[in-house]
Amino acid sequence: MTAPERRSLSRPAEVRTEGEAVVMRGYAYRFNELSADLGGFRERVIPGAGAASLNVNDVLATFNHDANHPLGRSSSGTLRTGEDAEGGWYEIDLPNTTTGRDLAELLRRGDVRGSSFTFRVNRDGQRRADTDDEETGLPIREITSMDVSEVGPVLNPAYPTTQASLRSLDEWLTTGGPTDGPNFDHTLNLPPLVRAVIRGN
Repeated sequence: MTAPERRSLSRPAEVRTEGEAVVMRGYAYRFNELSADLGGFRERVIPGAGAASLNVNDVLATFNHDANHPLGRSSSGTLRTGEDAEGGWYEIDLPNTTTGRDLAELLRRGDVRGSSFTFRVNRDGQRRADTDDEETGLPIREITSMDVSEVGPVLNPAYPTTQASLRSLDEWLTTGGPTDGPNFDHTLNLPPLVRAVIRGN
């Protein structure tokens, strides 16, 4: 199995109050949108790539990818996930905790600007596109099957490109991704691959 990767986008986010509950909804990834330059190639998610995992995984929602700041999870019913025509969406019933209340306020103020997700590429779940990117001339990596394990809002989605992202696309495809150890995180900023589309109040 490949090492986990993350994709993020900086976009305004909002929240909706339903009675005493505070609910946020966003897109963790959007289909067929090209990423930024990942160090020699670009990337896009193909429709249906994460549907199976979102339907069966106990997906965790966190703030800033921090397991010490949980927001919800699929198995408890406080996180709902799925795919529609636009991409992979998530909806969180924000908890009445310090993190949940603070996040709701930060979303209302516009201080939290994005959404992100963590995934692994499944076996044979990636390919090189038939044509290169017309704008940059870069090859394009297509994600056709992935295992999504985490979603959620992030305060600052401008992640630095990691060392592994500087590898060539051919190396990605032949090795199955980064091989810098089992706990390696491939974390970087990809506008506009992931959009936080949160219902406003």
